[in-house]
Amino acid sequence: MKRADALQPLSRDHLKALLAAKRVVDAGDVDTAATAFLRFWEVERDHFRIEEEILLPHWAAHAEVDVVAVERMLADHLAIRAGALRLEREELSLADLHALGTRLHDHVRFEERVVFGMIEDALDPAAMDRLGAALALAHP
Repeated sequence: MKRADALQPLSRDHLKALLAAKRVVDAGDVDTAATAFLRFWEVERDHFRIEEEILLPHWAAHAEVDVVAVERMLADHLAIRAGALRLEREELSLADLHALGTRLHDHVRFEERVVFGMIEDALDPAAMDRLGAALALAHP
């Protein structure tokens, strides 16, 4: 599905996240899984902040948000951030890492299939342009 231009940088990040999630889930040992996740996290952790600080407020400023969808999105962000923090501070089991990879995968699919579609439907072209400009300034 073709995304609105404003959302394309985030969608490209999502592709990287899906690839990382697959590497984590497919890993046969803790070291491989941990390395795959931490490589992803080191580069993409700002993606979560950008969604929280720019994407969601722009949506809320221009349209009524779907609170249930936003709650799920933020709960996923919290769980993934917590998993990354645990991984940075202690060794997780392979099962924990596989669960983290699955959570990342499912989260990305939810944002792409549900949240981004809602935003595209809710924002008019001018609001989408403002969102795109704000994302362009924040996105590395």
